[in-house]
Amino acid sequence: MDDHFQNYGNAVCKYINHATGREKDSIRAELAAHMEDHAQALMDAGYDEDHARNAALTAMGDPAEVGKALNREYPLRWLILSRLFLTLAVCTGLLLLLAFPGGVYASLVARTAPMQSGYHTVSIPAEELTPMDIKQTFPNGDVLWVYATAITGDDDQGYTAHIYTSSYNKNPLRDPYYGVGALLFTTDASSDVLPRSGGGGGTHGAAYFHRTFDCIPKGASLLGHYDQYGTEFTIEIPLPWEEVATP
Repeated sequence: MDDHFQNYGNAVCKYINHATGREKDSIRAELAAHMEDHAQALMDAGYDEDHARNAALTAMGDPAEVGKALNREYPLRWLILSRLFLTLAVCTGLLLLLAFPGGVYASLVARTAPMQSGYHTVSIPAEELTPMDIKQTFPNGDVLWVYATAITGDDDQGYTAHIYTSSYNKNPLRDPYYGVGALLFTTDASSDVLPRSGGGGGTHGAAYFHRTFDCIPKGASLLGHYDQYGTEFTIEIPLPWEEVATP
């Protein structure tokens, strides 16, 4: 930037009492850019560089008068309002920064290591669970991950299927809305909707559910059916029958 142009901007800003530092920087930059454009136009018309720059500087007028005119555009109430807006913006930003990391962390745990979450409902020892990697994306970007299953019971008492799920949104800043609750379950052996029980929990960014289904025929798979808001799909969840001890 031309030193003369910079000095002119500094002289103008001495008369602007209630603009913020950032606003004064903007005024200096705008004045300098205007003078640069004027000088360049004169040079394009045949003026030598020094003559063109001096003419552009002179054309701007007395910096005191320009500064006083601009000062009327920035009364004291403007400074008060600008400071208030800045304070509100900083406070809002801090609140968002405090809220987001927890949700982001919970979302990352739900999509990478759900059994490490405190919301994983431990009803069966982890070593007796069969890991699964069945994922279904819902229309709003929520992802349901069936990450483990188990079978308990025997031929005499009947079998109970257990599924463990985490839910998160593809956007780690959003909370999941859908989950196991959006599905109706049957088996591949019957179209009858299965009664379910279990529990769950969650926090910002993630949700967890443990669902149990009684009276499951040996060898059957679970089918989760979704049919809402114009979207329909079925996911199959195979069960670990090979883990069931045969008397």
